[in-house]
Amino acid sequence: MATALPATPEVFVRKSSGLVRVMSPRSAFVYNVLTMGLIFPWTYLWAPAALPGGQLVWGILLAMVIEIPIALAYVWLSTALPRSGGDYVFQSRVLGGGIGFTLVFSGFIIWILQWVALSGWLLAYLGFAPLFLGLGATTGNAGLVDIATWFTTPTGIVVTSIANAALAALILSSGFKNYVRLQWVMWVATLIAFVTMLAVLFTTASAEVPAKLNAFSSSIGGSSTFYEDAVAAVTAAGVDLNPPFSLLSTLLVAPIAWTSLQWATYSAQQNGEIKSAGSFRDQLFIIVGSLILTGLLLALLAFVLERAIGSQFLYVAGAGYFAIAPEATLSGFYLWPNILAIALAASPLITILVSVGFILNSHQIVHNSYIGVTRVMVAMSFDRLLPELVSRVSERFHTPVNAHVIYFVASLPVMWLYNNFSVAATDGTVTTWASLTLGVTFASGYVFVGTALAGALLPYRAKGLYEASPGAAYRLGGIPLVTIVGLIGTAGGVIFLYLFLTNASLGLTSELAYRVVGGVLVFALGWYLVTYFVRRSSGINVDFAFKEIPPE
Repeated sequence: MATALPATPEVFVRKSSGLVRVMSPRSAFVYNVLTMGLIFPWTYLWAPAALPGGQLVWGILLAMVIEIPIALAYVWLSTALPRSGGDYVFQSRVLGGGIGFTLVFSGFIIWILQWVALSGWLLAYLGFAPLFLGLGATTGNAGLVDIATWFTTPTGIVVTSIANAALAALILSSGFKNYVRLQWVMWVATLIAFVTMLAVLFTTASAEVPAKLNAFSSSIGGSSTFYEDAVAAVTAAGVDLNPPFSLLSTLLVAPIAWTSLQWATYSAQQNGEIKSAGSFRDQLFIIVGSLILTGLLLALLAFVLERAIGSQFLYVAGAGYFAIAPEATLSGFYLWPNILAIALAASPLITILVSVGFILNSHQIVHNSYIGVTRVMVAMSFDRLLPELVSRVSERFHTPVNAHVIYFVASLPVMWLYNNFSVAATDGTVTTWASLTLGVTFASGYVFVGTALAGALLPYRAKGLYEASPGAAYRLGGIPLVTIVGLIGTAGGVIFLYLFLTNASLGLTSELAYRVVGGVLVFALGWYLVTYFVRRSSGINVDFAFKEIPPE
């Protein structure tokens, strides 16, 4: 008589994800570069204003170097667990479900709503506004300048943000393969814009800059002595335009640059849709390769920008961004690198080439926000920590349509908050919701640090997974190499996180920031605990899911 074997508890909502591998390693590499955002401009204005004496180029390169060990840990984890859900899957299978859910739900699913709003801001403020501003200046059409100004208003940004997010949700709901095709268009346009901007800045003689900026300012209805007025106003405000070199300020540039470079690992969220995601060599190319390329390009832009306009005027531009001197803006437009290139070139063609690239890269940011987060939501739903409907994948389009719709709806109030909300602190200072932008860097940062730690513990906490992975062969002095790079990456990331919480220059030390960061973490932990015990009371122990590889 056969002996009955105990049944393995079935905790996954189904045996197949429904997702298909339609993204090549090259596409995943491009995806990461675009996600890191060659267009992200704030390092070039935020750092000079907040960190006088800091060296932009070295700060950016330092951020790249510190990110490399974190990126390497992702390579090991991605080849051991080539499934969609990335960080959540890594952490829940190595560190435990409570830690993985709390960190990733708070740091990604909730905080990346801010990134969806930021994408709309980028599209309006760095894409459409410079396009119409440049065309208005070169054609003498004041109406175009007015349109540019509208795109910088709260109403203009919110309208742009909603349209931007809705379009991305529609494209992604129609199938991930459609995004992959569109991505090549965005990639080419972004590269053309970046190279054009570099060429203009590199070929402009510094002696010509004052006259060119004055002419551009005059053409949009501003001062014909803009350059001189800006320098005089910033100097009168007490800004030192020749600060001595500061090692501390240079080091603090790195956390700001990390806003871009920390996203080198983001393709891990859709590992289940990347061909040969289990290949160590391909993941090394996708993650570490994209990080190094983007880091070098951002550092190159910093070098060329400072060479073109001079370190003194870089401090002037930063002062305009920090509202120290309104005269240091072009009729209210901050002196972003793309605005400077458009102003210095004074050419409709250059304006279009630069602006189209910025528009498409801005639009890509909302795509990557949806793609990564919805795949994490699907993985959490598979483990029964989110409602089952979240994990449903369209049989026709092979994409989680429900998750896309849910995330789009959730992003709507955040778009309004980002552009309209402000609160007065007890000390009388006013903090806007947009000032929490680097909160995404902090919150996503603790996700990345958690995953780096998961990489370090992979050989010990998930020994079977590690030994079956391609990276198990790499050791140093008998110690798994992933443990070494994971611990180094964890240490570097923790330093960045500490700086965000304690250094006012990084903009996350306000009363509002502390309340939002803490509240989001508490909410995520509460969701996990309530769901865990509700499932348990109904006879489902979700702990079993954390011991298994998610379905493919």
